[in-house]
Amino acid sequence: MQETKLWYLHLLLERKPTPDTNLEYFVKVIRSTEQYYRNCYEEKFDDLSSDQFVEMMVLDGCFLIELFKVYAGELTQDKDDPVWAKWVILALLNDLLLLENQIPWRVLECLFDITWISGRRTLPDLALNFFYSWTFEMSPEIDGVGKNLHLLDFIRNCLIRSFDENAENTKSFSWQSIPSVTELLQAGVKFKRGKDNDMLNVTFKDGVMEIPPIRVQENGESLFRNLIAFEQCEPNIINSTTHISSYAFLMDNLINSSKDIEFLVEKEIMQTFLSSEDTASFFNRLNNDAEFSSFSYGELFEKVTQYHQGRWHRWQTILGRDYFSNPWSIISFVAALVILALTFIQTVYSILSYKFK
Repeated sequence: MQETKLWYLHLLLERKPTPDTNLEYFVKVIRSTEQYYRNCYEEKFDDLSSDQFVEMMVLDGCFLIELFKVYAGELTQDKDDPVWAKWVILALLNDLLLLENQIPWRVLECLFDITWISGRRTLPDLALNFFYSWTFEMSPEIDGVGKNLHLLDFIRNCLIRSFDENAENTKSFSWQSIPSVTELLQAGVKFKRGKDNDMLNVTFKDGVMEIPPIRVQENGESLFRNLIAFEQCEPNIINSTTHISSYAFLMDNLINSSKDIEFLVEKEIMQTFLSSEDTASFFNRLNNDAEFSSFSYGELFEKVTQYHQGRWHRWQTILGRDYFSNPWSIISFVAALVILALTFIQTVYSILSYKFK
């Protein structure tokens, strides 16, 4: 891969999209804030000299920018480019979103600005386009306000951008849980597919849980785990709301078995490329050792718990399932009520007749 990165850098320098596109200038600009970039890592790279560290930032940064542009069709894909072999690009997509593989966003932004041609796509647009199929195909919105630490943080910011903070009030977390989909169905809860591209906005109102669709691929667990790990170790997130961790905890509660998955698939709430059993296991493994300072679905959990504990909803469900599921059941039920009523009237009549003899 190192040779491929050098090749991409050579192609960029040879193409020279702007007057400032030259290696010396790249090195100068990155070196000017080298200490900031070193401070972005827990590992301080003490074994790397200044030249080696700056070279790593320039090489990796230019490679990613050129990769995004080729993928978007801004640059022609070379037929001999090894990156675009199917297994290589899939592995690369996965590796670039590992928490331990992140490059500071500011490096990408700096190098991108130096080589950017006015009127072309922006860095956030190119990055999101590249990772689109790798982010549950939710078409997350670009967060043009917040600052990104790195690519993984950028993807998280895009995913939570559409989250409606007022949909369910965030609350201090207590280890309360809610029943699974199958159990909630038995209690009369109905499930509805929510809006597309709105993954985190799960709501519960009047006995209806609305869940936006989610697409689960083989990389899903890796992406979720890295997003959760990032939320658990980033101080600025820990002190606010861990939205992705909260969502994973919610789905872990709702999904206990393959039956829950099969129902969500039937309702077109979930699309999965795994078996029902593997998908259920995937969600059940996500939240090991996760911690919450504030939980995104506190009010939702309270509403669901209150609804589930109400007996009337359960009786309604039993009546609907056992007595009103088809016309014959309804006829039988009505007939039983008529017979019961007649029996009651006859009994009362007999008592009154006896009393007034």
